[in-house]
Amino acid sequence: MTDLRFHAILFGVVLIATYFTWNREISYGQADILRVWDRDSTDVLAIAYRISDVEVRIERRTDHAGEFFWGTETVGGDEPRTTDFPVGGPGRNLVHQLAGLRTVRDLGPLSTEMMTTFGIADSSDRLAVQFRDGQRELVMGDQVYGAEQRYAYEPATGMGHVLPRDIMTPLSNGQEAVRERLVHRFNGEDLARVRVHLGGTVRTMSRLGDTGEWAEPGSPAPDVPFGTFMQRVGQLAIQGFAVRPGPDARVLVRLEYLGSDDEPLGFMELLRDDGREADPYFVLTETTRVPAQAMTFLAVRVDEWLGGVATGGARGGLELSEL
Repeated sequence: MTDLRFHAILFGVVLIATYFTWNREISYGQADILRVWDRDSTDVLAIAYRISDVEVRIERRTDHAGEFFWGTETVGGDEPRTTDFPVGGPGRNLVHQLAGLRTVRDLGPLSTEMMTTFGIADSSDRLAVQFRDGQRELVMGDQVYGAEQRYAYEPATGMGHVLPRDIMTPLSNGQEAVRERLVHRFNGEDLARVRVHLGGTVRTMSRLGDTGEWAEPGSPAPDVPFGTFMQRVGQLAIQGFAVRPGPDARVLVRLEYLGSDDEPLGFMELLRDDGREADPYFVLTETTRVPAQAMTFLAVRVDEWLGGVATGGARGGLELSEL
């Protein structure tokens, strides 16, 4: 092998090693983590991220049930569209991460030339975190070549950073990455009773401790049709929050979930808006706080089973084989 060929191969190996060294997500010990700032998540009041014509905002709110995070996504253009939604587990985790914002790499003070190189100089993309005692804001630059990391610059300090992909990915994906997806968050093992409001009647059913099946209070015999109904209710899923039901939407059924001491665990209302030709079903629960679009085919399975729930019989014409 000639010296020239050997050095060419060696140079290529060095380039590849340098590329992966620069772009890797570094695993730090807790003491070695580099942070842009380090605050407690309880200090975060709001987060705003603007990229191109999309802005996502997450803010802390309070109602009768306590504190929660609420999100809004505004998509620009000639007719801006805004969707508001409850923030789910991934969104709350994002708040925690942004409270103590980690940086993959501290770039130090950025010169005008460096800001141009990193796509910061002319950028209108922003990430802002509002704390109880003030706001911190970053100007977002280009994506790091070959990685889902992004250059960032804090005007208040003049310092540049590279933000990791576990921060950038949910921010870039917006509403779909941070919205609530769980119909309930209580532990299913704590559920002892359910109270069903349907057609002007109220029916209370209990879970059998040994099997978890549903039965009339005091009865050892499981009510199989009601168990089927509860199974279908448990499969309801949230499709999204972009649409709200119209004023004529009606509640088909309301369920109240109770613990062993009849303490409330949560609730669920299934609504149907007959004014909508497609996707007419919505669910309202303690986690959604507003009616959310329900997965239609799952909601239909609940709707078609309502006929006999109030009276204790299976819906006429339906067999258990149709599960």
